[in-house]
Amino acid sequence: MGLFSALSGKIYRFNSINQPIDNGIAAKIKGLEDTPERFLLIAAFGITQEMVGQTFHPDHGMFKKSLDSLTAESLAKVYYLLLDLSVSSIIKLPLNIDEKNIIDGLSKVSGQTADKTAEDIASYTKADSGVMKAYENTCSALGREQDSQTAILFGTTFMKIYNEVVEKIGSAIYGN
Repeated sequence: MGLFSALSGKIYRFNSINQPIDNGIAAKIKGLEDTPERFLLIAAFGITQEMVGQTFHPDHGMFKKSLDSLTAESLAKVYYLLLDLSVSSIIKLPLNIDEKNIIDGLSKVSGQTADKTAEDIASYTKADSGVMKAYENTCSALGREQDSQTAILFGTTFMKIYNEVVEKIGSAIYGN
């Protein structure tokens, strides 16, 4: 991170908002029963964490202009919509998992009903492009609907992170 970002307080401000949300979600996932679906939620959370870091990076993040107006509420919305997108993407993998269990686990983490969580995940699954739908929802959560020029960067960043995680999941399940 750049020296200017550190000196301006942007990094501190972001971290002071981000850390409690990140730690809270991690604690909720850690508290879930140890199942293969929990492992996949951990993978989805890893994708989400990386996306949040890339999205709000103070030097080159897509939404670096949103750092000044970022609130805990808006960042939490972004976390949960990216978590929904990540789970939606992981569910599409050819794995022998119980989709209901992963949705139940995510609903415990997000504090929503299982039906609402399933509906949110389905909205990404049914969309022509779940990543672009997540981008639109992120813009809406941040009040930055005018940032359409960063949509391609958002999409390619998510897909790069997702592909890296899927490769690691494949190696963990099937070996090298």
